[in-house]
Amino acid sequence: MINIIKEDLRIVRDDLYPFLGGGNKGRKMDAIAKDIFLKNANALVTTGGIQSNHCRAVAIFAAQNKMKCSLVLHGSKAEFEKQSGNAKIMRLSGAEIVFVEEASQIGNAMDEAMLQYKDQGFIPYYIWGGGHTLEGGLAYIDAVKELKKYCVENNWTPDYIFHASGTGSTQSGILAGLDKYGFDDTKVIGISVGRKAEQATKIVDEFYKELCSHYNIDCSNRESIVLDEYLMGGYGQYNSELKELSLNSIKEYGFTLDTCYSGKAFYGMMDYINKNNLKDKNILFWHTGGIFNFLAEE
Repeated sequence: MINIIKEDLRIVRDDLYPFLGGGNKGRKMDAIAKDIFLKNANALVTTGGIQSNHCRAVAIFAAQNKMKCSLVLHGSKAEFEKQSGNAKIMRLSGAEIVFVEEASQIGNAMDEAMLQYKDQGFIPYYIWGGGHTLEGGLAYIDAVKELKKYCVENNWTPDYIFHASGTGSTQSGILAGLDKYGFDDTKVIGISVGRKAEQATKIVDEFYKELCSHYNIDCSNRESIVLDEYLMGGYGQYNSELKELSLNSIKEYGFTLDTCYSGKAFYGMMDYINKNNLKDKNILFWHTGGIFNFLAEE
């Protein structure tokens, strides 16, 4: 679904994606599910933060399909137990929750969960954090096909696509999709929500090329751009201007913008447009979700 904010600014409403709580993680999980069923898996293991949209989507999927599920979360257990939003949904899902204090402990905790399921006679399936898998990337290659249909029907093509960039697979999938469906002049700009630009750009670029190779797409080697000017101190951090944008988003635009993901991207997009004189360009904002993050914010 694409909404028109004004003629030269339109928005892909992945926040309204209709499955698994919505957002880009719901879209990715629907694609990953095909591989899960193909491999006859009946237990899922993944990781994220205490307000992870990805872990929420995985937990809901597992519950709906009567599968075991282990979520390795990095963050405060006390905060997780009292917060609403994604944390509340994860608690209600029935998933096993494992907490680690340091990011370096995640891999071992996930490996241990996989071994435990195997010992119990289950067929476990390992999902990289954020849905950063080939199937997750394919979800956004296919999403660009939907965009192509809209552009043809409405005689409109974006010059720039902006979105929140986290693990990088959404951006990589969009880039590969643009190559596949002939968006030769469209640029994609990711607004980083946690990583520095050098690391984030490297991850996006490598995965974009891997997707093109795996799915036999003629890769144009288009530029991978991730901006870190709007980190505001790091993941989950924000300033007073972003907080005001978030609080007024439903009144001003008709959709929510949280301070962690979509709001940070929207804020960065508007600033970038003004600073680089892009007001005469066709702009597409890809809203990747975050309504549960918005509802959990104080």
